[in-house]
Amino acid sequence: MLPTWVGVVSALSLAIIALAALIGAAAVIAAALGVRAAIKALRNVAGPAIADVRQLIGSIKTEADALVDTSRDIRHRIVRAADAAEERLTDLDALAEVMQEELEETALDAAATMRDVRRGLSVWKWGRKVLKGKKRR
Repeated sequence: MLPTWVGVVSALSLAIIALAALIGAAAVIAAALGVRAAIKALRNVAGPAIADVRQLIGSIKTEADALVDTSRDIRHRIVRAADAAEERLTDLDALAEVMQEELEETALDAAATMRDVRRGLSVWKWGRKVLKGKKRR
């Protein structure tokens, strides 16, 4: 048999453990309510900031889309300018070829004319010499 005091001490210790569990549960409930209140306060404070951030993100997206459109337009303009420059260079190349052919033909004609002039001068000099020689005889 156990002495009576063992039962009393056991009952008291069980009551203290139960009281500690109740105090722990109350602390957990109080902490949960505190976290809930903190989250609610954070939503109230951060709500407008989040709305501003969403609006800012929308503005940034709009500006980025505008930049993409501008970049696309500039790229198309550059491609058109390059095509036009290529077409002009092709025309200029064709013109240079025609001019080169004309210059070559003109140079050949000038050389032929100079040859004919020299031949004519030599014939004229020869004829003059022949005529002068006959007059002296």
